[in-house]
Amino acid sequence: MNEFLLVRLGSRHQDCVYWLVWSVTQQAVISSGQLNSAAQLSELTERAGHRQVIVLVPGCDVIFRELTLPGRLNHQTLRALRFMLEEQIASDVEQLHLVVLEQQGQQAHIAAVEQSQMAQWLSWLADAGLTAQQLLPDVLALPQPTDNEWPLLQLGEQWLIRQSTHDGSVVDGSWLSTWLETQPHQPNLHSYTPAPSAAESGKWQVSLCELPLQLLAEHLPSRQCNLLQGAYRQVAPWQKQWSRWRWPALLASFWLVLVIGNQSVLYLQTRQQQQQLQQQITTVYRQLFPEEKRVVNPTVQFRQHLAALQQTPLSSSFLNQLSILAPLLHQTPDCVLQQLRFDADKQEFRVQVSAKDLRMLQQLKTQASASFKAEMSDLQEQNGQASGTLILRSKS
Repeated sequence: MNEFLLVRLGSRHQDCVYWLVWSVTQQAVISSGQLNSAAQLSELTERAGHRQVIVLVPGCDVIFRELTLPGRLNHQTLRALRFMLEEQIASDVEQLHLVVLEQQGQQAHIAAVEQSQMAQWLSWLADAGLTAQQLLPDVLALPQPTDNEWPLLQLGEQWLIRQSTHDGSVVDGSWLSTWLETQPHQPNLHSYTPAPSAAESGKWQVSLCELPLQLLAEHLPSRQCNLLQGAYRQVAPWQKQWSRWRWPALLASFWLVLVIGNQSVLYLQTRQQQQQLQQQITTVYRQLFPEEKRVVNPTVQFRQHLAALQQTPLSSSFLNQLSILAPLLHQTPDCVLQQLRFDADKQEFRVQVSAKDLRMLQQLKTQASASFKAEMSDLQEQNGQASGTLILRSKS
């Protein structure tokens, strides 16, 4: 947070609004000013830009108390704190927005604001297009007090007084003297604006600040001191989008996990089948080539044997005769090959074929006689279909 817009709202819509743009890195005021009422807050929208917006609210609208926790700080404990506060104030605690400013052991410093007042402040900001990241009582932005000294600051017609780390008051100037006289403990007063004309000189110390809001900007408390808690907690835009798309995203993630799981199972099954097939190929290879003791990649080794076989010159063997027979069968589409057998002992092919009539079979025999010693046996003709066995032997 290099720069931020600091806005001090009033209790009522017609009250003056003070603002200041502060540079944290330079520790300097970039710009500052005053608005006549909350109706002019929209003039600060452009100044806010991408800066964070910190809003101060009058401490006179905030109730400060120190209470003893009945147990660990949780939702039930906060509920109990409301009724503990009920014994000390006249307001309806159910209509209060309560936050814990700090917890020290069982002691909790709390701040309470009327929910209607909180809603009013936030509506002014929303109408102006401003979103506050921190909203806190103005008196808690004064310098830290001591047991013997309270810091004071005049802002318009009001005096801001910080009485302790988690307590303070806002008093109209006309009532300041009376208010001070009613305090049971009256330490020295350290004012950062000129002291009132009727002030007792012995009790007042004055250290003038350049701008009242600059002093508050320089002494802002930590982000933990924030009235925007509970129901008023600010949610980042991405968190709002996440709450809308959370369930679709979770369902999509679940579906993706199912798909990946299914693909993983299929991969493992395929891998297992591939390993089984590899084992079967290895077994067949060892049966065909029992003299080879080392089988690393049977597929590659099969190809090597086939390549060596293809490089062997053809003779009047099975391959030689088959190379002659194959084109012959291809040239006679009217004859359908039913079965092909080769008798290695007799060096002959027995080709069982079928055709529409015996004439086509005789024609096939005639064509085969040009390359083979051809005989036709087992001729049959039935139901308009002729069949027979063509016996082919090499002429050499």
